Amino acid sequence: MQFKQIKQDMEDAFQQIKAAADQGERPEMSTVQNFVRLSTHFQSQAQEEWAEEADDFLHLANQLLQCVKQDFLQDIPRLIDSLEDSMNYCHRALRG
Repeated sequence: MQFKQIKQDMEDAFQQIKAAADQGERPEMSTVQNFVRLSTHFQSQAQEEWAEEADDFLHLANQLLQCVKQDFLQDIPRLIDSLEDSMNYCHRALRG
């Protein structure tokens, strides 16, 4: 899978996850699993200068998956915010 396509698919899955959480619903398990799968691909293709950030992001994605699996709904918004902060940081820091 091409890196650019992975990033786009990750963004699409993340927006679905975020939309569900914004409505107070549990994100779909299949969407979160797909997001983690894509995050794993993303992390495996990370360039050395941002490998640590990709590792951290994947860790957060896996935490989100565990919260969804275990119905820890109160933790989902915090993890979504952390994932979004991580994405924003990477986009700002690594594009410049």
